[in-house]
Amino acid sequence: MFINSEKTVLAGVLILLAILTYWTIFSSSRLPGGDMSDTISQGYPFFSYTESRLSQGELPLWNPYILCGIPFYESFSSPVFYPLRGLPMLLFGSEAAIRFLFPVHLVLAGLFAWMFLKSTGVSRWGALVGASAYASGSWANTLFYAGHGSKIICWAWLPLLLWAVVKWSGSRDTRYIAMGAIAIGMQGLASHPQMILYSAGIAFVLAVFMWKKPVAGSIAGNLGGLAAILLLGGALAAVQLYPGYRFSSYTSRGEDLSLATASSFSLAPEESLTMLLPGMFGMRHGFSDSMVGGIPVYFGRMGLRLSSEFIGAAYFVLGLSGLILGKNRKTKAALLTLAIVGTVVSWGGYTPVFSVLYRIIPIFRKLRAPHMAAFVTTSCVALASGMGFDALFADKQSSGGLKKVKIVLAAVSGLFLVFLLVAGPVSEALQSSWWTRNGVSDPSQFGTVIARRTSLLSTDFLRVFLVTGLMAAMLFAAEKNRWHPWIFAVLILVISSVELVPFNRSFQVYLPATTIESLYPDAPLLREMTGDGRVFPGGNELIPLGIRSVFGYHAAKPAATDRLMDMVRTASPWVLRQTAMTSYASPEGAASWEQFRPVLAEGIPEYPEGPMPRAFIPESVVPGSVEQGYEAVENGLVPESVSIVTDAPVELTGVTGTADIQIDLPELVQIETSSSADGFLILADSWYPEWKVTVDGTPAPLYRANGWMRGVEVPEGRHTVEFTYSSGNVVQGGIISIAALFFVVILFVFSVVRRKRLNA
Repeated sequence: MFINSEKTVLAGVLILLAILTYWTIFSSSRLPGGDMSDTISQGYPFFSYTESRLSQGELPLWNPYILCGIPFYESFSSPVFYPLRGLPMLLFGSEAAIRFLFPVHLVLAGLFAWMFLKSTGVSRWGALVGASAYASGSWANTLFYAGHGSKIICWAWLPLLLWAVVKWSGSRDTRYIAMGAIAIGMQGLASHPQMILYSAGIAFVLAVFMWKKPVAGSIAGNLGGLAAILLLGGALAAVQLYPGYRFSSYTSRGEDLSLATASSFSLAPEESLTMLLPGMFGMRHGFSDSMVGGIPVYFGRMGLRLSSEFIGAAYFVLGLSGLILGKNRKTKAALLTLAIVGTVVSWGGYTPVFSVLYRIIPIFRKLRAPHMAAFVTTSCVALASGMGFDALFADKQSSGGLKKVKIVLAAVSGLFLVFLLVAGPVSEALQSSWWTRNGVSDPSQFGTVIARRTSLLSTDFLRVFLVTGLMAAMLFAAEKNRWHPWIFAVLILVISSVELVPFNRSFQVYLPATTIESLYPDAPLLREMTGDGRVFPGGNELIPLGIRSVFGYHAAKPAATDRLMDMVRTASPWVLRQTAMTSYASPEGAASWEQFRPVLAEGIPEYPEGPMPRAFIPESVVPGSVEQGYEAVENGLVPESVSIVTDAPVELTGVTGTADIQIDLPELVQIETSSSADGFLILADSWYPEWKVTVDGTPAPLYRANGWMRGVEVPEGRHTVEFTYSSGNVVQGGIISIAALFFVVILFVFSVVRRKRLNA
């Protein structure tokens, strides 16, 4: 009964894979993360801040605690509307949301991959194998170390999009438009635009290959349906994508990236071999077992490698078999095309192809890290493994065809046995040559590093030798029709699990801590030193403590913030003061302004005694451009004396006054001012156009001061000024999302009514 229940078997296999792969998550309460993990440097502080704001019934639009203030929700830092991230955070806390994100999406990925494969005619056991291959592949699961949860979310929903394209091409049923839109919508809410664009490209190629006669009309209908899916899916995610789109126009990526930047983090062509031989180039950065005497074992050409493209030798063999022998010609042609395109794009700047794409396709001028496109290749090979299983073990093949494959596998197994026997001396020679090319005259001193790399390569050779040999033996049994296909499927699952589960778990790094609070102990003395100002340099670790920092880590920043941080990195005493810094903190300890000022003022007799306040009324205001404001900041401007205000309607001088911050919340800063004459209030928080300002409740123009600060005109006398952050973009996006959700329901209803009429 159990074997006959296809969905029960699928669920059991996927849940077991998730538990085995992420056993530490289920067996302990430790938090994931490592020294080079975005989970540590960005994830936990951001999740902590998001959770604290949500618990107060607020959406975190602005983060005032890093980089002198930065857009938060719009910069895809708080994807709370993705249900499998936002709901667990609300119900169980940030720790649970972070820990269970990966195993949950492993199961979803396998389920959607199974649906796609079944829609293309793959057998029950082939679909099970292909779904397991997709779910357990290392591209997504080794991202656990890097902490790139948004990538795995998008990857998990991709097969559902492909399923919708296939089903739409064969039925023209509107429910598949709705399902495809849900897939795209979930990707959009997960907040990784680059993965969404790659997914749309994959779906486009598949839609073209799913043609029927008449060809032109069929392709037009397929692409029309895909266009509807993408538009409706984008609308579903508009509550996240629309504010993000508005934000992007103010970032450095609002303009085209240079070819060098766009091609950064390309995958060296030879490293595509890691799909089969993951340790060939030392595998990864940042792990204790990847360093020998402080020397990294990884010696490939990527600037930073934190994950792997390994899919397992068994699935690799099945995937290639599916791309060559699969019976569904359209599907295998589409997957083969995509695998080739994904590989070439992932090579990026290492081939001339990318420069051509950069010139003719605008989107390639907005993205970087072509290496990410490798997931297209690994995903297609994994999905093709379902067809490969059918071709070798489920469908009736001629004995001659199976014999040829068996001979090839036996030959490959023998070849890797030879490689295994000579791995030591060959690897040592290659490594010594590598050291020599890099100017090391005596590589013998690095013998332990070479030995570690040799061990990794030998393990790869042994794996391929054993797996291909076993599969050749299985083909012998298949050729003799001795076993039922389910036996072969179980054997493949066992072999691949032995290959992939330990490998994927080797990319899992955990902390002894079990709560976010324990990661960031309170610092009352530093908070007292900082007051209303900022810590220099500070960082994301101070976000949970509610202490403002000059610096921080954030992948998406407005261009204005980028420019300010570039100036801060020069360590100019003037620029540092102009960030409203009031304390200094380092791993060695903290110092107040009074303690740190002598360091800043050394050799500068006119250096001010006190720190620059966050809010002040300058004595003089001079109209000037944004660039002139930045230049003045770099050249020793004292903003309390003279401030340069972009598009200021008047030039003012001789004004005296005070500015006292009364309310200081993330999206609301209320200031009481008193001035001897009409003047300007300057708030040394990052300028961004979504901030609105009122004076005594009356809206007033927001000005940009000294390149990056906020400014507003204030009349003579006492007044109340409020800076508030507008939620208009989120509200507009939310309205679009609600309308799109309503339309999705209509499509489902229309589909039901249509099918009832057809069956009547």
